[in-house]
Amino acid sequence: MTLEKLSSPQSGTLGELLTVAKLNTLGLAAYMSPEGAPGHDVIVVVDGQPKSIEVKTRQFLRRPTEITRWPVEWHKKGDADFFVFIELDLRTMAPTFYVLTNDQARAVYRNYEGGGNCYPTEVRRQIKPNDFSALASAVAVLEELER
Repeated sequence: MTLEKLSSPQSGTLGELLTVAKLNTLGLAAYMSPEGAPGHDVIVVVDGQPKSIEVKTRQFLRRPTEITRWPVEWHKKGDADFFVFIELDLRTMAPTFYVLTNDQARAVYRNYEGGGNCYPTEVRRQIKPNDFSALASAVAVLEELER
């Protein structure tokens, strides 16, 4: 059987579900936004406040370097509080999450006529994989409560 990539809508929905699941396992209240909600895919509660997350999922068959960009329509999505870029390994369905604040995403965003991208090499240079410290205040409080 030959491994094939998921369709873009399948990949996007899977990335959103994986993000909600991961955030909930960290003890954060996270929810899927209604289909087609403008500007974001997921809501997470941080310090008692709802925050919006835009999720961008790219998939690879052999190595993460197959992913060359995460397209972002900044004019539609630029108000999100956080961005989660996902590298999805289709062999194992294991996601690697890159969590960025809006400012961090803006720093790696490159605009061009008709759209724009955040580039994995720049994201990887600035953000550690699977580091959720951008949501640190809420995670730190939960970790403290567990002690």
